[in-house]
Amino acid sequence: MVADVHLHAVPVAGPRKPDVRVRQFLPSQSRLHEGAALQLKVEVESTMDGAGLLKLFENGVEVERRKVKVVSGSTVTETFVRHPDTRNIYKYRAVLEGFAGDAIPANNEALTLVDVRGRLRLLYVEGDMNEGQYLVQAMAKEGIELELRAPNSIPNTPQELSGFDGVILSDVPAHQVGETAMVAIRDYVDKLGGGFIMLGGPNSFGVGGYYRTPIEEVLPVRLKAPDEEEKQSSALALVIDRSGSMSGEKLEMAKSAAIATAEVLTRNDSIGVYAFDSEAHVVVPMTRLTSSSAVAGQIAGLTSGGGTNLHPAFTEARNALQRTKAKIKHMIILTDGQTSGQGYEALASQCRAEGVTISTVAIGDGAHVGLLQAIASLGGGKSYTTLDAANIVRIFTQDTLVHTGRMIREDAFEPKLVERHPILAGWDKFESPPLLGYVKTLRKSTAQVPLVTDLGDPLLAHWRYGLGKVTAFTSDAKSRWASLWISRWNGFGQFWSQVLRETARPPQGQNMDLRCETAGEEARVSVDVLEDAGTRGNEARVTAEVFYVSAESLGAPLKPVQALSLRQDGPGLYEGTFRPEQPGVYLVRAQSGAQMVTAGWVHNPSSEVSLGTVNEKLLRDVSRLTGGTYMDQSTALDLGTTKARRYVELWPYLVMALLVMFMLDVAVRRWEHVTGLWDIATGWIPRKA
Repeated sequence: MVADVHLHAVPVAGPRKPDVRVRQFLPSQSRLHEGAALQLKVEVESTMDGAGLLKLFENGVEVERRKVKVVSGSTVTETFVRHPDTRNIYKYRAVLEGFAGDAIPANNEALTLVDVRGRLRLLYVEGDMNEGQYLVQAMAKEGIELELRAPNSIPNTPQELSGFDGVILSDVPAHQVGETAMVAIRDYVDKLGGGFIMLGGPNSFGVGGYYRTPIEEVLPVRLKAPDEEEKQSSALALVIDRSGSMSGEKLEMAKSAAIATAEVLTRNDSIGVYAFDSEAHVVVPMTRLTSSSAVAGQIAGLTSGGGTNLHPAFTEARNALQRTKAKIKHMIILTDGQTSGQGYEALASQCRAEGVTISTVAIGDGAHVGLLQAIASLGGGKSYTTLDAANIVRIFTQDTLVHTGRMIREDAFEPKLVERHPILAGWDKFESPPLLGYVKTLRKSTAQVPLVTDLGDPLLAHWRYGLGKVTAFTSDAKSRWASLWISRWNGFGQFWSQVLRETARPPQGQNMDLRCETAGEEARVSVDVLEDAGTRGNEARVTAEVFYVSAESLGAPLKPVQALSLRQDGPGLYEGTFRPEQPGVYLVRAQSGAQMVTAGWVHNPSSEVSLGTVNEKLLRDVSRLTGGTYMDQSTALDLGTTKARRYVELWPYLVMALLVMFMLDVAVRRWEHVTGLWDIATGWIPRKA
């Protein structure tokens, strides 16, 4: 009950007639891409028993018919499924025929309109181009176009990405994507409403180095492994070049990388940081990681020095790892130059024999790449090469998570459906072959997680970010972990088709959206206009054209009936109205500059023809909720006990009272000034003694 208003309901109906009518005809989407599944729901209401036909027409052509039985007082719902495969405005009509005794044939049909855009087109960035064929071929059969690209060809601006309905990032390490492209993907989702899907793999999520990146910000999962899974301790030694050539950005990024690496470790782990120029310098002695902030403080004090000799620090780090009791021991070496000394290959082999793995990072053109690759190969680790110092942080965190074994689980498991979500529409039970591995993550609090692993970790997570949608699938869509899905499961294509369609940007103008709604006897046209940066577009010139097609000739061409100049009614909101004169389909096309969007609206007065019935339940509920009375034939029409109320706004009087009190308060506090003014006003002047 709002403002103490009581609603009293009096049911009024015309004479009850035997009739069957189409009560409602609704599409599952008003806009969709070519080849997408469209559900058309028809509700049939009846005051008689009978049987007849329900026909569906698409652009004036009958495409399906069904036998329908109706029972007096009940509603029958039929759902048709269509896959419109051509870019066009599709006009659908549902028609009831063959019901003997139907007294009101005028309400036996209903119309709806669907705007079908071009095929869904997504950018697919795959770390292994040879593995991308599985998803590309499966989606081609589902009417979805995937443009397969290598990591080095990712667009670097949101504007370049805006030509795609979504972006898929599969098993690509963060340092190959780069900071600029990651920011572009984030802004593409946030500001332009694009879709983003990240697939798992040994180079994805946390193990891909995406910790503390713009990509992690948009993902519906967090990129650190659950604490209960961290069952084995690790020891990590970082060996960092601090020679003169490393001064400036290189050394600062190396320190940031060391600090970020400490943050991805746990309290069960140990870390040591060793720097070298012409000799070794112990920055952080090998110690249990009780406080990452304390370690960060020690690392922050590292400064550049003289020459370049890796051997002393290499040996120091090896000895420190030997003394620890950790089950996993790993070393990362970073340098930008040519080191003096020798015997590095033998030292790397000895470390590997002692259970210590070694990875190397070469930064810049002057690094001894061949030597570093040999050390990593003999040490059982990975070799990285980068020209951009900003990539060091991603490389360090990625390599640490991979070699400590925290983030990947490679065991067969069967996905479990735990939450209902449109992304899995049609799957009451999710039955698929096992997946063979995944990257461990944690769900973010507001994310939806329809599928989990056998251990309860997120498998399929989804949420909205800004104007767009983001989906994370922590396993993959290729032969490493999804080989059984590809070879044995008929649902592979359907699953990924639904994931991509649900995540992709809706088929509408990039910076415009159009809605048509019934407003009394008129139709209201509302257009939202955005600028490129995602802000509201004000003072724009927005026009709209209205087209019409008759209900009796849905196959006929559209007829222009009216042109509107929309007025601005709010920030970025432009509105106008038109009055339909005939029943049928009205297409509205709005334009602002080069942007154009369309939407359909149906004027169907035949559905208003009365059956001679009343929605008694609705009237009773309204009366009860507002404290009113439902007055049927047994209730006298007497509203004499209802008291009229008149509301008076008190705030002007309260403001005046507060003002008077304020003036009195000032007068009391400054009484001597008040009396002085009174004396001056009355002419009183004190005499001299």
